[in-house]
Amino acid sequence: MLVLLTLLFSSLRDDFALGKLNNLIYDFTMAAAIPQAAPPDIVIVAIDDYSIANLGFWPWRRISHAQLLGRLEQARAVGIDLVFQEPNPAYPDDDLALSEAIRHHGRVVLPLIYDVQRDAVHTAIPLLSKAAKASGYINIEPDPDGVVRRVALQRITPSDRVLPHFTIAMLLAGDDTDLALQALSASKTDTPHIPFLGRSGHFQIVPYFNVLNGDIPPSFFKDKYVLVGSWGSGLGDTFPTPLSKAGMSSMSGVEILANTLQAVRSNEWIRTPPAWLIALASCLPVLLACQVLIYLSPRATLLSLIGLVIAILLVNWIAMHGFNLWIPPLASLITILLAYPLWHWRSQEAALNQVTEELNKLQLEYPDVRTALNERLSGLNARNLPHRLTQLHTSIDLLRQAQTKREETLRFISHDMRAPQNSILALTSLQRQDDSKLAPDQFLHKMEGYAEQTLELVDNFISLARAEAMEMVLSPLALSDLLADCVDDAWASASKRSISLNLNDSELVWVNGNAPMLRRAFTNLIQNAIKYGPDGNQIDIDLVLDKKTVQVLVKDQGWGIPAENQATIFEPYHRAHENAAGAPSGSGLGLAFVKTVINKHGGDIVLDSTNEQGCTFIVSLATIDVCDED
Repeated sequence: MLVLLTLLFSSLRDDFALGKLNNLIYDFTMAAAIPQAAPPDIVIVAIDDYSIANLGFWPWRRISHAQLLGRLEQARAVGIDLVFQEPNPAYPDDDLALSEAIRHHGRVVLPLIYDVQRDAVHTAIPLLSKAAKASGYINIEPDPDGVVRRVALQRITPSDRVLPHFTIAMLLAGDDTDLALQALSASKTDTPHIPFLGRSGHFQIVPYFNVLNGDIPPSFFKDKYVLVGSWGSGLGDTFPTPLSKAGMSSMSGVEILANTLQAVRSNEWIRTPPAWLIALASCLPVLLACQVLIYLSPRATLLSLIGLVIAILLVNWIAMHGFNLWIPPLASLITILLAYPLWHWRSQEAALNQVTEELNKLQLEYPDVRTALNERLSGLNARNLPHRLTQLHTSIDLLRQAQTKREETLRFISHDMRAPQNSILALTSLQRQDDSKLAPDQFLHKMEGYAEQTLELVDNFISLARAEAMEMVLSPLALSDLLADCVDDAWASASKRSISLNLNDSELVWVNGNAPMLRRAFTNLIQNAIKYGPDGNQIDIDLVLDKKTVQVLVKDQGWGIPAENQATIFEPYHRAHENAAGAPSGSGLGLAFVKTVINKHGGDIVLDSTNEQGCTFIVSLATIDVCDED
């Protein structure tokens, strides 16, 4: 019954008193937030009381607006929130001067007014409207309670004429066409709420007179959106907003346009979910309230329901200010407030005698049953829910890891493995053609290279997968001896390029490790240093003992690794010089294998490098006292 009541209230959320109460909650939620910083590139030129006192009674001559546009030539776009519907017979040259100023500026937007009842569009006089870069409608449509909360970014008249909003026209005039189209596309089916950044006066505001008088340099408006509109107390262009409900003043129409313009540019609107989702969100706390009514005592139920009401308001605040969502909460709030008396009235009328009789029997026969049952239910809530949440999070993490591994494997098979095979096929095809045939020795040399590259890729991939999956079997080993073996393994490669390998191991150091995996890891580091080092250079392998830790430093004089690549150099398939001319071939798996092996030994590896000045890989491992191990 409570769920059905919630669905009924949810379907009537915008009707009658429910709509007004939902709007009041919306205004309270909107006002209960820290004002956000106003964007620095939106400026309001205000026709305020100060400007009227200096320039005379309103309306002013249009030559003043023409002169103002001359001061705003560096602005990205200028929107004039003034409707010039009639020519000025007293000063006909003023209209001509204003049209010339608008045309010369080239990025001026003039307003339209749409008369819904007559399906009529009121524009500026043709002389001005033709000179403007764009135009858009400025109708401000308050909700039934008179508060401005929403805006429609376009209007389609019964005659199928599409009228963009004034702020959309400003983006078009400022060459932000993509933002304008994105905003129109996102707002075709709804009328979003305006995310007001702060109370009245929050945006940058400069007096009209100061701009016209030259007190503010034209460079101040460079690349900014400028809105020109009334701000004076006697001009009547002010409207209540959700922030006015908190005792703040009404907001001028031009500042409402400024808030709308920022929302259009950032595409951050407060949107209302579909009706079915609102109904579902309203039913969830009601279902929770039903569980509270069933399992808790009357006093605990009352406190829990009050807490649930507060939680609904808090979640609503988070949804609005954290996720730009407005979910009308009144349906669930009313139902929860009615749930307590309805539930207890029904239970007392229908089952009070029976429950009392059964409880009395139960109390006589088994006095501890009720206490034990409550304790068991309480224990169930306290223990199982966190445990199940932990299990769920762990499962999600494992699924994400599996998905990542799957994508990496597909990439390896579809790209890295295919590349040398495609090269072999291309080379074979060329060899069949007499005009492009290579010498047999040269052909076999290239085929051998591509085959070795394929084997290296497969070997590195399998080694990395094995290192990630295997459980390391550790035993005491002499690290200095293992490094000497690594140097021996790399000696042949180094000798071919006249590279000297210097192992500096002043003392015998023991670690717990898997000898084959560590040997391959350190050999990879040395082979990398050989691969990226110049002929005839020197590679140092230093062993540094520091208390219970030993550091192995592999230093080369090679290419080095740029700073922007160092953060990802140990990730699979990442190479620092992949696209560089003359870069050695590689799979991007070697350093990932090294890091995996070192981490599985409880160690760490870091990189110290400057581009084109060589690299130093520093491996840290815990040492052991071999006597203790024995």
